[in-house]
Amino acid sequence: MTRYRFSIGFALALAFVICGLAFRNAQLALLSIPPLFYSAALLISAATLPVPNIVARRLVDRSRVSEDEIIEVALAMASHSKSYPMILAHDKLPSGMTCVPGANYYQGPIRAGQLQQLIRYDLEGARGVYQFSTIEALVCSPLGLAVTETAIAAPIELHVRPRYESLRSIHIRPRRTHSFAGPIRSHLPGSGIDFHGCRTFMQGDDVRRINWRAYARTDELVVCDYEQDRITDVNLILDARARAHAFIGQQHTLEFAAQATAAIAASFCSQGNNVGLLTYGDVLDWVFPGVGQSQLDRILDALAHASLADKIAFEDLYQIPTRLFAPNSQLVLVSCNLDQDDIETLALLKNRGYSVLFISINTLALEQAELPVGNETEMAVRIAHLRRKLYLGSLARYGLQVVDWDPNTSLGEAFERYGWRRGRAMP
Repeated sequence: MTRYRFSIGFALALAFVICGLAFRNAQLALLSIPPLFYSAALLISAATLPVPNIVARRLVDRSRVSEDEIIEVALAMASHSKSYPMILAHDKLPSGMTCVPGANYYQGPIRAGQLQQLIRYDLEGARGVYQFSTIEALVCSPLGLAVTETAIAAPIELHVRPRYESLRSIHIRPRRTHSFAGPIRSHLPGSGIDFHGCRTFMQGDDVRRINWRAYARTDELVVCDYEQDRITDVNLILDARARAHAFIGQQHTLEFAAQATAAIAASFCSQGNNVGLLTYGDVLDWVFPGVGQSQLDRILDALAHASLADKIAFEDLYQIPTRLFAPNSQLVLVSCNLDQDDIETLALLKNRGYSVLFISINTLALEQAELPVGNETEMAVRIAHLRRKLYLGSLARYGLQVVDWDPNTSLGEAFERYGWRRGRAMP
């Protein structure tokens, strides 16, 4: 900018001089003095303006938030060398984030010494991971003539996690459980709340478990066994293949899938299960199984990174690396559309001993809202409903557990509609 202004001033002075000499007009030649004086002053200001040595630091109240939550950002700046009477700083936002009422720029002086807060604003954004770039700044000379541009580094990373609803306990029946107490029925007799069977009384049995009605009928001591409650391995699979999702306007169904996966992960982690996550799409993003709130945080961070992909290597579900999953564990697949090859792959996983739960995202109502009203639209919707009913029915015939979820309703209602309460979960 300084070079541009100097070039204009010097060119204007030279033009006046040439015109004065050409027309032999002294007054016209004298008009070159002001632009020459301006150019000289600008040149002196630029020479005396040192290279800016400014540092900045971004401060956020939280580096990990959910969608639609507000992030408070504060920008502090200071100069190590000298004070500047005027600086124009613009904190450039990453693509996908918007600034709610507030200013993400600063115009004013900056003092040398300690950091001082100059900018404060609020942000919100969709699910994703955002990297903040450098701060663009213009530093002015004391007279305001010369201006130099500089980029101030203040890196920071924000994770916007998918929002999710709080689900009631999801009761599953995997073939394998761990030895620790938990909410999953283990098919083994012991202490619990669900009836398992009766057997003959043996020395050492708790007398409180004697079935006195059976003793009255048979004149033999019979005790009741209950099913032990344990924890288990739960492996979540988020289908991030582009062909497995539908685009509705500018939005795709991967957002709904991420929200459902987050809600299911939170439910299983709260029960104390060993939960892992595999994002199947661009790369095999694997979150090693773990327990507790820290594991849920790792899963939510991985969901923030998830994006649609169209890789030939991961075109079919047949390429899922089952070696990552513990034998006879619980698999939960979240997707929108499956083809016949995917259905056969899930049936194969079922035959290998895995318990498979498929969360199917039903977007027909959302897609219908984008289409014009007419007989052709109604016919297309009916055909789509029948096709969806057929392929979900084929999954049920293979013995897979299926939950059909319409994003217009809550995920908890979908689980309740399919009987996913204690004692009614499909084996």
